[in-house]
Amino acid sequence: MPSAAHDTSDATIDLPSNLSAVARLNDWYAEQTEGAALDARVLGDMKLCLNEAVANVVSYAFEGIAAPRLRVTIRMAAEAVTAEIRDNGPLFDPLDRPEAAAMQDLETAQIGGFGIKLIRETASTLAYTREGQENVLQITCRPADRGSATPAP
Repeated sequence: MPSAAHDTSDATIDLPSNLSAVARLNDWYAEQTEGAALDARVLGDMKLCLNEAVANVVSYAFEGIAAPRLRVTIRMAAEAVTAEIRDNGPLFDPLDRPEAAAMQDLETAQIGGFGIKLIRETASTLAYTREGQENVLQITCRPADRGSATPAP
């Protein structure tokens, strides 16, 4: 039997298409990560990334979608936690979005883009693909390279 340090485990949840998805996600994530051998900071980084990604999907992706679908899968390994977020909203590549402008003051602050900015600054790696009618965002958090996930130019 392999040691716990080399085990991987996958878990998947289907979420509702409204903001209650974030609370359900957090409860589920806490159950899945309880007792995990991963560093608490890595698990916290992934929780932040998942919260931002799921909130964005349920806030913006499902207008006009008759049967919205949102699924999150996490894989924990000794060295990293990876999540895959799938939704059937319109094509949206968050890695193709420009960096949100730095906020100078409240009067001139632009709304939008800060969730993606937080994910980029927190995750180790990000990848996006469109598979059929689904957006697929993959996020990986590792202790050694936190915040290195910037899209390729």
